[in-house]
Amino acid sequence: MAPSTARSFDIVVFGATGYTGKRVAQELQSCGFKGTWAIAGRDQSKLERLATSLTGGGAPPAVVVADVSDPASLLHMARSCRVLINTVGPFRHWGEPVVQACVQAGTDYLDVCGEPEFIERVELAYDEAARTAGCYLASAMGFDSVPGDLLVEYTLSLFKPPARCTLVETALTIRGGSSGFRGHFPTFESAVLGFASAGELRKLRKEAEQVQRRGKVDLQVPGPRPPRQTGAVFDARLNAWTLPFMGADASVVKRSMAARVKAGEPAANVAVVFTLPSRFYLTLFQAYGFVFQFLASKPWGRDLLLRYPELFSNGMFTREGPSEQQMQATTFSFTAFASGYSTGAPEAPGQQPDMRITTRVSGPEPGYIACSIFITQAAITLLEERQHLGQPGVHTPASLLRNTTYIDRLRSRGIRFEQVASAAM
Repeated sequence: MAPSTARSFDIVVFGATGYTGKRVAQELQSCGFKGTWAIAGRDQSKLERLATSLTGGGAPPAVVVADVSDPASLLHMARSCRVLINTVGPFRHWGEPVVQACVQAGTDYLDVCGEPEFIERVELAYDEAARTAGCYLASAMGFDSVPGDLLVEYTLSLFKPPARCTLVETALTIRGGSSGFRGHFPTFESAVLGFASAGELRKLRKEAEQVQRRGKVDLQVPGPRPPRQTGAVFDARLNAWTLPFMGADASVVKRSMAARVKAGEPAANVAVVFTLPSRFYLTLFQAYGFVFQFLASKPWGRDLLLRYPELFSNGMFTREGPSEQQMQATTFSFTAFASGYSTGAPEAPGQQPDMRITTRVSGPEPGYIACSIFITQAAITLLEERQHLGQPGVHTPASLLRNTTYIDRLRSRGIRFEQVASAAM
């Protein structure tokens, strides 16, 4: 069954008075959305002040009071809307009660989580229940992992049958202005907690394989398998140093590829890295990374990291978050180097790919401005293009939205998806 059209609101933004939630609420107010919506959180007075402060046209949103420690309030919130956007993290602490409420209410759920353990635990625990309830659940609908996941999907679509893409190498580049790029403390906190619980993630993946809910899927990709990058490599195509990306993208894209195979469509091998512009920044990152890993592996070290995020991130993460000036001066791009075969597969053992395509997705500051665009447009797409979605259940961004006009909607909000001649910016 689909969420009832008789509900009070089309969309509710939960955690709207938080740093990310405010951005999401402002984007929804200013993007031209014509439906009904509300902002939700535990402090009614803060919500009311936020509602009246939003600019961009249209009536201010309604207010819904809900608290993650009060299951009844979460269920009431979930039952009031068709799509719920959750911005309350760290999700390993606060996310699951909201998911439970949405499944119980048959409400579509989207979040901005970039924590692989939470994302995969939701798939293991709630996929079947969401299918039964007729609702869609999708994490990583913010900067983690929409641009990386949808760029791969977009790139694969450029290989027209009988051609087939067999490898996509994606590289993230973030450029800050003169005052630098900054992130907010909860992102740093999630990284610390995620590193500390890496063992739990490994156990979770073994459990998923054992119950065959999300076992390993053979991607059936022809041709040579790419070598796995484990350390720093200078990439002349980007004129930058690259390192394996530590966010959720690799895990999310792998699940998207598995979903393609299950749907009877071709998948590709995918590698995800991020760039550093010089050996100086590489050395600086490696030094801070070594300290971070050492401290995050010990309880007293995690306490230090969380107490002094600015010190242990070279000023990149603060409790205040980025200033408006810093956000306006920051941009991101994901570049994808794709290769494949014009005939769909190598015609002889060891034959190298004979097709190469370079693509890019780019946009404004990724963590808050672009993130808000990604998740609000996803929510609107769920409302307006439900007939183009696949089976209800737990999805990745690409598996949920690949057959919709989502990429075109993002383009209309300033996110560029394009095929390019080279990696030069």
